Amino acid sequence: MAKFTGGMKFAFGELLDDIGSWLMVGVLLAGLIGVFLSPEMIETYLGDGIVSMLLMLVLATPLYVCATASTPIAAALVLKGLSPGAALVFLLAGPATNVATMTVVSKLLGKKTMFIYLTSILISSLLFGMLVNFIYGVSGLSIQGWISSGSGESHGTVAYAATLILILLLLKGYVTKLRVRFKKQEGLQPS
Repeated sequence: MAKFTGGMKFAFGELLDDIGSWLMVGVLLAGLIGVFLSPEMIETYLGDGIVSMLLMLVLATPLYVCATASTPIAAALVLKGLSPGAALVFLLAGPATNVATMTVVSKLLGKKTMFIYLTSILISSLLFGMLVNFIYGVSGLSIQGWISSGSGESHGTVAYAATLILILLLLKGYVTKLRVRFKKQEGLQPS
């Protein structure tokens, strides 16, 4: 029981404090994508093939976004019509190739290793993206079809309660950080 309690304290305390800000950034960007990007715009500019995957590579590679933030962004893009393979490319390449990661890899392992690392990530992302699109094409799966045929209630009491609990847990983390910061500042001021 002590392990379970410790795990829950870690998951809803320290871990949530670490990823909470990025999660909110991802959710906010996903909301902006949902509001401002039309399915026609995604279809026109991103398409469904290798071009959309290459564009996702170009967007994801320099973008400083962690996996926590990139997941809701990719989900919003897929719901707007981006191919699942292109979304996978974004999910794989974004967190693994951001500027901070590349700087650390370059400093620790050298420029040659960083180049090999970057090339491996980009090629494998494209290959897995093409594989996912192939599987979706052969099996006739459609994410938009799943969404439109959904029969469950999307905004019931449980959804509102879970949202409220998540917001309160995130706010608790921010309040704790502010308290620590104020205590440090009080300790630095002369008496």
